[in-house]
Amino acid sequence: MATKTEDDFTLAPMTQAELNDIIRKHQMFLTARPGGARAVVRDRDLTKLTFVGQNLSQSDFTGCIMCETDLSGANFESATLFGCDFTGARLVKTRLQRADMRGADIGEANLTMADMTGADLRQGRTVLKRKLNKEDDIYSQKAEAGVVQFAGSDLSGAVLNSTTAINSDFSDAVLENAKLQGANLQGAIMRGTDLSGADLTGSDIRDADFSYATMTGADLKDTEQTAGTKFELVLTGDTVGTDVDEMPLSLDEMIIQHVHWVATAGRQGQQLTLEGIDMRHGINLSSERFTAAKAVKCTFAEMDLRSIEMQGAVLDESDFRKCQLQSADLRGVRMRGALLMRADFSRANLQPLNITRPDGTSYLFASKLDNAALRHAKFMGARLNEVSLSNADLAWADFTNADLRGADLRGADLRGAKFEGAVIDEAQFDEGKKPRT
Repeated sequence: MATKTEDDFTLAPMTQAELNDIIRKHQMFLTARPGGARAVVRDRDLTKLTFVGQNLSQSDFTGCIMCETDLSGANFESATLFGCDFTGARLVKTRLQRADMRGADIGEANLTMADMTGADLRQGRTVLKRKLNKEDDIYSQKAEAGVVQFAGSDLSGAVLNSTTAINSDFSDAVLENAKLQGANLQGAIMRGTDLSGADLTGSDIRDADFSYATMTGADLKDTEQTAGTKFELVLTGDTVGTDVDEMPLSLDEMIIQHVHWVATAGRQGQQLTLEGIDMRHGINLSSERFTAAKAVKCTFAEMDLRSIEMQGAVLDESDFRKCQLQSADLRGVRMRGALLMRADFSRANLQPLNITRPDGTSYLFASKLDNAALRHAKFMGARLNEVSLSNADLAWADFTNADLRGADLRGADLRGAKFEGAVIDEAQFDEGKKPRT
């Protein structure tokens, strides 16, 4: 528990009734009616209140907490939202044109179709940076400057044209089909960000970090870059390694031979063995049989692999970012060091595979995803008994209703991971990090 000092204070909560009265008077102010007053609310706690559809243009909410607040369809054009905490807030189709959002924290929020044209997203002193203990709601008046951060937020279809977002943090955010034309993103952190179909035409991305980002279909025409702009392991539409269509045999033919090899216990046909192949231009692999296949350092990213059979497959260091693996049979699979960010394993089976030896004896072979990158992956209802996820990056992964009995999660990054309804009997976690279910 944090120790409270004379420099600490608790932000006073506001009721919905109080807010409604402020909104009413602000709308009178905007229409120049008698009794109106501009909304000026500073350093107050507005957690879970609603602004849905209201016109708060030119208002001032400096330093307020708006965690899980619903601002859908509201108008905050030219408003002052300096240093606000919007963690988990709903800002669907919210108008934020030219708003002052310096230092704001907008992590894990829903900003789909929001309009932030010309918004000021530069560094500023923020309420989140001075918070000492979220559970106790204790803050320090000695606020520290911090960058605006959208980590893990959904900005699909959002408009950020001409925004000033120098050094802003968009780590793991979704900006599919977002518009960032002419935006100043100098030094911005875009690690793991989904920018599929985003328009960054004419933007300034000098020294920005796009490592591990998904940029399939993104438009980078006329962007300003420097040697400091990072694109390590960025996923685009460009072929990675060798295109599957350049193989001596077609993928159809290779799968037929592989299925025959599996059916005859290796006496006929040929095992599917691939390395460094980009599979994205091949056939649809959903429901295909890849049992015991080897595909090391291959690219499957964004493919539909629902109900695929990959029992006992060796897929180390392959790229499965944003893959659909719902209901896949992955018993005994090996995906060590694989890229699986935002992959969907809902209802997938990753239980141990029962392997029978030539002498008739059998043993169980557990699935291994050690050191895999699984940020924001979905495991809802998946069977993960005995699976090894040691040292895996599972930040914000969703294990809702998953079966993790006997699983090994030692050394894994579990920040923000969800375990609601999960079964974790006999699962192994680092000391003191066993999650609540």
